[in-house]
Amino acid sequence: MTRRVRLGVAFALTVLVAAGPGVAVASWAGGGSGSAWTKAVSAPAGSAPSGSVTGRNVTVSWSAARFPDNTAVNGYTVRRYNGGHVAQAVAASCDGTINALTCTEAAVPPGMWTYAVTPKQAQWTGIESADSAGITVGSPSLALAPATLTTLPTTLNGSVADFITGETITFRLDDPSTGTVLSGTVTSTPIPTSGGSAVTVTVPVLTAAGAHTIYAVGNQGSQASKAITINPNDTVGPNVTAALIQKTTGGSAGYVKQAGTFWAYASVTDVGSPAVGVSTVTADVSSLRTGTTAAALTTTGGPWTVNGVTYDYRSASITATTPLAEGSKAFSITATDANANATTQNGFSATLDNTVPTASDIQTANGGATAGKAEAGDAATFTFSEPMDPNRILATWTGASTTVTVRLTNGGGGNDTLTIWNSANTTQLPLGSVNLGRTDYVTANRTFTTSSMVMSGSAITITLGTPSGAVGTAAGTGTMVWTPSTTAWDRASNAISAATRNETGGADAEF
Repeated sequence: MTRRVRLGVAFALTVLVAAGPGVAVASWAGGGSGSAWTKAVSAPAGSAPSGSVTGRNVTVSWSAARFPDNTAVNGYTVRRYNGGHVAQAVAASCDGTINALTCTEAAVPPGMWTYAVTPKQAQWTGIESADSAGITVGSPSLALAPATLTTLPTTLNGSVADFITGETITFRLDDPSTGTVLSGTVTSTPIPTSGGSAVTVTVPVLTAAGAHTIYAVGNQGSQASKAITINPNDTVGPNVTAALIQKTTGGSAGYVKQAGTFWAYASVTDVGSPAVGVSTVTADVSSLRTGTTAAALTTTGGPWTVNGVTYDYRSASITATTPLAEGSKAFSITATDANANATTQNGFSATLDNTVPTASDIQTANGGATAGKAEAGDAATFTFSEPMDPNRILATWTGASTTVTVRLTNGGGGNDTLTIWNSANTTQLPLGSVNLGRTDYVTANRTFTTSSMVMSGSAITITLGTPSGAVGTAAGTGTMVWTPSTTAWDRASNAISAATRNETGGADAEF
């Protein structure tokens, strides 16, 4: 701007160029009268800048603004405007006074922007320049291929662009905040000045078929997404992980007898990419039931847990052929998915057992203080010709140690007897009764509560608890006779023979 100053007559005028290039500083001295004029220096206007974009960084450059004596100003301020010419907050790298002819604004938001510069010299401010041409900063983007997946897992290849310099990227499925984190790579990490990098993203198995969105999420706020579609193109048969034969009466599994009824169990999982679901499951049990090569298994009523394994498919009741020779019987499971992919798993077997079990031996052992006297710690062992079904001896029993009650019944003129009852002493267990061969073990009926029962192979051992009253000490020897209960059966549900069994080893004092 220009100022005209009128001075008094009889003056001395000194004009100094000081306080920086192109800055005029005036001072006056003297007295007198008269008129004189001087012209002050004008601050120059800025020149319209130009801009270039690299990723999310905008470099702004401009020409020097000069005073009339060609001295350049020593500072500039930079402003960025939106489409409505509203000034925006400028990043630190271009904020304040810039003592250069360029600056680079980092992490510029996506959009169309213009820039303008204003010269500064000390406290003087020149005129803001005209706006630069429009400068477009791109939005973060994610490119991945293929867009349609037919198998899983699949690794997609692509790139990101226009992310903030220095960002690290995480990939998520279907939600940028809570979605499953996907395995991926970013070739240049953290993101370089260019704002872009090559990337890979892996979509894992068991991702549901249909439309999905993959998100690239930057740790400084950038976010981009890519839509993909997973087609239900399952080309793999289901996986059969376990199978079992169990008699319909329950209890021990893996054994059946001729004319006995049984179920076939299977655990099946469809593991396609992605899985389309199991359609049918069948069992070839023709080794047990002649002609039954495809007995249907369903999930109705399941799942079921047998011997600690959970099965989600089971057949209807199947009756084993009769006659049928004993021995190991192989069976297989075939599972088919909704795309008609089938898997047949062989290698399963069950044992066909037609042999009637028998009582093999009965023995007692002294574990108390006095031999020949029934006391806590003494034991009685029932040995069978083969393992029995523990579930048949006591409901839900697996053979592990459990509490029972032992009764010693006074013979009243006959021999004393031993029987085994449940822990509540209300139901006799199907172990039959044992004639102790003498009359002097008890003079009145006695119970041994908190006794224990455990099964090992073909033997069931009962360890006596504390007696309910006084007991005697055998004055001599005797021979025990075991009369089995025919309601007990083996693992294939063959009921035990009623034939009695004398203890082996000759006459002795029990306990």
